[in-house]
Amino acid sequence: MKYSIKVNEAKNGSENIKGYVSVTLGDSFKFNNILIREDPREAGRLFVAMPSYKDGKGDYKDIFNPTTKAFHDEMYANILEAFHKLTNEQAKSSYTVEYDKRDTKMPEFTVRVTPYEREGSTIQGMASINFNGMVVNNVTIHQGRDNLFVSMPSYKTSQTDEHGKPVYKDVCHPITAKFHDKLYSAILQEYANAREQAQTKDSVIGKLNENKETAGQRDKSPRAQKEHDQPKRDEAQR
Repeated sequence: MKYSIKVNEAKNGSENIKGYVSVTLGDSFKFNNILIREDPREAGRLFVAMPSYKDGKGDYKDIFNPTTKAFHDEMYANILEAFHKLTNEQAKSSYTVEYDKRDTKMPEFTVRVTPYEREGSTIQGMASINFNGMVVNNVTIHQGRDNLFVSMPSYKTSQTDEHGKPVYKDVCHPITAKFHDKLYSAILQEYANAREQAQTKDSVIGKLNENKETAGQRDKSPRAQKEHDQPKRDEAQR
């Protein structure tokens, strides 16, 4: 899979942030907000930190990350190597390097969608995207005024719009219109499939429960009926 790495040295970042990184798969999908940090426990030791979010339990999870150890080790090593090359070239403000340049195909992917509804929320589903090496989590499907739309994970910037509301930017996103349409169509189609499967499952379970209740009402054995009528006979004898 063709991908490129772009690194920028952090001139005015926090004390342990040394660089900012973006990774692009082919010419189709871009990952932003990757950080190069210095380990506070060991001076000079750098590591790669993927952007994260806090889940419902209060735990932090990566928004996207490599899915295999081999690709994890390869990408992280290439990111740190690119950063070292940048810092050795003082005249440059950024450094970009490409890998597997001959692979010009669109990145292949699969999507997984879970329908999700909560009163008062426009969110209708949660999705993940697997690029055969990189997985993206926390993708959401929203109900708009007229139709459904896909929203990539984002972060709140320090900027505001003309109405004074905070501006959000995607942490990762498609680059070309062609890949945007292909990816978002696949996510919405998988959402429709998941909804249909869930409705079919609920219908089958409902019918099974209904049949059990009906059978229970019809199938009363003589012994069960006798036990049911016994209190009435005892009362009559009194």
